[in-house]
Amino acid sequence: MAFADPQSQRAPSSSSSSISTRGWNYDVFLSFMGEDTRHNFTDHLYRALDQKGIRTFRDHEELRRGEEIAAELLKAIEESRICVVILSKNYARSRWCLDELVKIMGWKKCMGQLVLPIFYQVDPSNVRKQKGSYEEALADHERNADEEGMSKIKRWREALWNVGKISGWCLKNGPEAHVIEEITSTIWKSLNRELLHVEKNLVGMDRRRVSSSSSSSTCIGPWEYEVFLSFRGQDTRQNFTDHLYAALSQKGIRTFRMDHTKGEMILPTTLRAIEMSRCFLVILSKNYAHSKWCLDELKKIMESRRQMGKLVFPVFYHVNPSDVRNQGESYGEALANHERKIPLENTQRMRAALREVGNLSGWHIQNGFESDFIEDITRVILMKFSQKLLQVDKNLIGMDYRLEDMEEIFPQIIDPLSNNVRMVGIYGFGGIGKTTMAKVLYNRIGAQFMITSFIANVREDSKSRGLLYLQKQLLHDILPKRKNFIRNVDEGIHMIKDRLCFKKVLLVLDDVDDLNQLEALAGDHNWFGPGSRIIVTTRDKHLLEVHEMDALYEAKKLDHKEAVELFCWNAFKQNHPKEDYKTLSNSVVHYVNGLPLGLKVLGCFLYGKTICQWESELQKLQREPNQEIQRVLKRSYDVLDYTQQQIFLDVACFFNGEDKDFVTRILDACNFYAKSGIGVLGDKCFITILDNKIWMHDLLQQMGRDIVRQECPKDPGKWSRLCYPEVVNRVLTRKMGTEAIEGILLNLSRLTRIHITTEAFVMMKNLRLLKIYWDLESAFMREDNKVKLSKDFEFPSYELRYLHWHGYPLESLPLGFYAEDLVELDMCYSSLKRLWEGDLLLEKLNTIRVSCSQHLIEIPDIIVSAPNLEKLILDGCSSLLEVHPSIGKLNKLILLNLKNCKKLICFPSIIDMKALEILNFSSCSGLKKFPNIQGNMENLLELYLASTAIEELPSSIGHLTGLVLLDLKWCKNLKSLPTSICKLKSLENLSLSGCSKLESFPEVTENMDNLKELLLDGTPIEVLPLSIERLKGLILLNLRKCKNLVSLSNGMCNLTSLETLIVSGCSQLNNLPRNLGSLQRLAQLHADGTAIAQPPDSIVLLRNLQVLIYPGCKILAPNSLGSLFSFWLLHGNSSNGIGLRLPSSFSSFRSLSNLDISDCKLIEGAIPNGICSLISLKKLDLSRNNFLSIPAGISELTNLKDLRLGQCQSLTGIPELPPSVRDIDAHNCTALLPEARIRISMEGDNFLAFCRATPLQMQRFQELGILLSYELFYILV
Repeated sequence: MAFADPQSQRAPSSSSSSISTRGWNYDVFLSFMGEDTRHNFTDHLYRALDQKGIRTFRDHEELRRGEEIAAELLKAIEESRICVVILSKNYARSRWCLDELVKIMGWKKCMGQLVLPIFYQVDPSNVRKQKGSYEEALADHERNADEEGMSKIKRWREALWNVGKISGWCLKNGPEAHVIEEITSTIWKSLNRELLHVEKNLVGMDRRRVSSSSSSSTCIGPWEYEVFLSFRGQDTRQNFTDHLYAALSQKGIRTFRMDHTKGEMILPTTLRAIEMSRCFLVILSKNYAHSKWCLDELKKIMESRRQMGKLVFPVFYHVNPSDVRNQGESYGEALANHERKIPLENTQRMRAALREVGNLSGWHIQNGFESDFIEDITRVILMKFSQKLLQVDKNLIGMDYRLEDMEEIFPQIIDPLSNNVRMVGIYGFGGIGKTTMAKVLYNRIGAQFMITSFIANVREDSKSRGLLYLQKQLLHDILPKRKNFIRNVDEGIHMIKDRLCFKKVLLVLDDVDDLNQLEALAGDHNWFGPGSRIIVTTRDKHLLEVHEMDALYEAKKLDHKEAVELFCWNAFKQNHPKEDYKTLSNSVVHYVNGLPLGLKVLGCFLYGKTICQWESELQKLQREPNQEIQRVLKRSYDVLDYTQQQIFLDVACFFNGEDKDFVTRILDACNFYAKSGIGVLGDKCFITILDNKIWMHDLLQQMGRDIVRQECPKDPGKWSRLCYPEVVNRVLTRKMGTEAIEGILLNLSRLTRIHITTEAFVMMKNLRLLKIYWDLESAFMREDNKVKLSKDFEFPSYELRYLHWHGYPLESLPLGFYAEDLVELDMCYSSLKRLWEGDLLLEKLNTIRVSCSQHLIEIPDIIVSAPNLEKLILDGCSSLLEVHPSIGKLNKLILLNLKNCKKLICFPSIIDMKALEILNFSSCSGLKKFPNIQGNMENLLELYLASTAIEELPSSIGHLTGLVLLDLKWCKNLKSLPTSICKLKSLENLSLSGCSKLESFPEVTENMDNLKELLLDGTPIEVLPLSIERLKGLILLNLRKCKNLVSLSNGMCNLTSLETLIVSGCSQLNNLPRNLGSLQRLAQLHADGTAIAQPPDSIVLLRNLQVLIYPGCKILAPNSLGSLFSFWLLHGNSSNGIGLRLPSSFSSFRSLSNLDISDCKLIEGAIPNGICSLISLKKLDLSRNNFLSIPAGISELTNLKDLRLGQCQSLTGIPELPPSVRDIDAHNCTALLPEARIRISMEGDNFLAFCRATPLQMQRFQELGILLSYELFYILV
């Protein structure tokens, strides 16, 4: 074997210089004959170079289809720094290979390119002199060549002569893996010498994870070896097995390999190695069974599998697994030879071992690249045994669920087959379990990766040691034995990219808090090789979004059950609380509210303490948070800017659980830039937004309040915010207030009485927020007002933005009230008679809410005082007689709520309320006339007039062109609707329920395609107009208890969108429209309590019908049963007088899920077996009928869950029921006896229900050994 010296090929310095400064696309170009080496030697060499991070060009098989060399190959040669030529037996037979070689040698001559020949199973002199197979190949080419061809062959011979003179590697015998390692090392060193010449900062670094490093991370335990290789030496020793052994060793997997070359008896060293190995790889090749040693080895291996549960992985190497299993082909021949030489008992055990191993799952290598199989085998072994594990808490409660949740959201994170580079961010506030999740995920999938690195405490180390330290830590994980000479972050970025871009990497960056950290350690997807995964944990969601992570996962708190278990493991060393500590444990769990850190810290702290100590600590925690938890949580607060901190403290003290838009308005008025600040708090996981409400975790809220307390621990009068009732009481009654106070939150539910004076507030010049409220708004509490104020009471209002005072005891706001920055005024349940005295300018006022202020009698001229008002809420102001005419001119008002203003008799004309969206007059029982509308009100979406005294609507109602909902239910004086209602093109919901004087529905003069729900239940309407068909978009039509309704017009059958039709209780309705079947979307038909004797035949066309409610049809006789079952039965005559026959198909009603035909006097034989075709049926109500039995076909209703048979007093038996049935009501089935065909299926969890069973029934059940208990019976009374 000759060793290539790259220095011996150096071209003149100018050429060398040109190479060094070029931008190469490839480091190595491989030239080879595919049929000789593509799937073995060349594939292994390519994989070894690739694992070194050496960019290698290897042409694909599909490129070799023609005679001329492809242009992309010529281009690849020019763009490669080194060419490796694998000269095999048939290399010269390929014109393509020879053209490649000519190009390579020419490029070497003119550009100084490095060429490394490998003489694979050929003699270098035969290449140089064109002897042997090379002579034959060139002779063949010459026989078919013309003059131009002969000229080309001359160039081929010259190229072969020149490449044959270059020193390289001659591979005839010996392990291929060793040669490949030498070739790779030589190329690596050569490339690194050039790198040093070009980029002085990049010292050559060995890619490999050194064996000692890898093995140190492998958990060996009592085993000497992780893998035992069993193989037939003459078949695979120098190729497949050698490469597999090398791959396992490079991964640091301790592997035993012995060549079976001498002797017939298995050696003691081999037996011991089998005993001391954790798993076995059995390479079953063609001649494996010819070796008695191999078969004895296999017997021992399979015995070890049976007795010790060790893993055995078979590799079927160019043999069929069935030949191994059944001893066919070469395996049959080998066993026949052994049987002639050794006892039959021994060969039988050999055959048994072969059958056993042949039945195991493994790898079948027949075609394809061997290196792919080797990589997969190595990956599987690594996953089993070679994982570098991180220490995690032994009590991982709820972790499996969270990882499954993450995998469901982002399945590629765990998928080992995905070659895409993926970055995943885990975010949440401190102590929520982000790091633990990342560690568990790292431990779970780490074995799938070439390189793994967990960089912990990124935030802390970045600040204390710098980014360069973190980069060196990552590089050390890549190249543990190399010194990483990087002097600055930019060099580190370049080296990380250079070393990782071809490697499959698992990188975890824990506790990142700055974008610079991500840019220095994991700047982009293209830094990492295919299949890499980068996991980042942080408290800042926005950071992940800016870095464009592929997926984000929010770490969630534990639920109550999980929290109790985690707490108990730390507090009691068991998964449940001790008996005397249950209540206290629940109190702690409630306080911590699912935060894993808090549960662990407090659990450990309370371990072994007495009940008295627990109670004392809980009392303390209500006011002083645990400092260990506090330190973790407060880190994120410290990095907020001033206004963000102020928003955080306001939310913690005043606004937790409040509407986000409301809070934003208040805080914007305080100049806190709330939209931005609330966004930052959300990104940093201080708050979450659910249903547009701001929520803050209890421990974060307590931390915020404690930060305020620390402003002056012994003098709450100097706190910026007061939110504890006893503290507020103390400051106000002792007149301790100072200018420091910006907000007060007073919960009156926790106080007895408090007398507040002007002097208590006099120093609070900076008061922004004042909220005085009840926890429970019961009438008793509101009447018993605990706050006493003097009539001349005043408080500083110059800085006030938010005034919320429920139960305010005075008749108006103070005379000196001046709050030009006030945004929200909430005075519900107050004693106000008027809002304020005199003129008051509140230009920024957005909302006035004085609900349930039962003494309020007047509203001031709001258009002068509050011209920008958007919400006016006066519901429940039962003494309010009228409102100021200016209200009709509030052009910015969005919501006006006058619900339950029972004395309100009129409302001014609506002149300029163009912004109004919701107008509510519901239960204004004195309001007889709806105000006239002047001009278009296209923004009004909802109009509520329910339970008013209105007799008619004005024709100007047609101006409400944007109206979506019109509620007129229980308007008992309403006699008619104007035709202009048809102009409401946007109307979706029209409710006229209970309008007891509305005798007709107007003609629909225009299409109203958007109307989806029309509620006419409880009205005296007799007929619907034919023009009802114009309601093309109608989904629900409710006519329940329209007792005067006698018919439905055929026009309604054109309502093709109708899904629900309700005519229940229409006692005079005796038929349904003839063309009812055209309502193809109809899913529910409620027709109980009607006079309908027979549904129309077209009902069979209702293919989507799911619910049919049709009980109480007492007028039916057996021969007219089709009126009930006509949707699945056809009429006919038969000898039994019932006159029923089944249609050819029941497919029309496969959607029916609820069928109610109770109380229809059905007799025996009335229910056909065809009922089994209703495959979607879930509920069947047959109660109060007269049949004796139920058809056996009911067992085929596999979705049936609820069967009602109550009061079927003639019923004597119940057939076998489907296992899906959960509830059976058979109460008062007095003829039903145990010996009848009653089947109770415990496997299906069926329950038979009896109520008031007769003594005979009870006796017969006991005789049959049936235990009457709640475990077996579900009793329905």
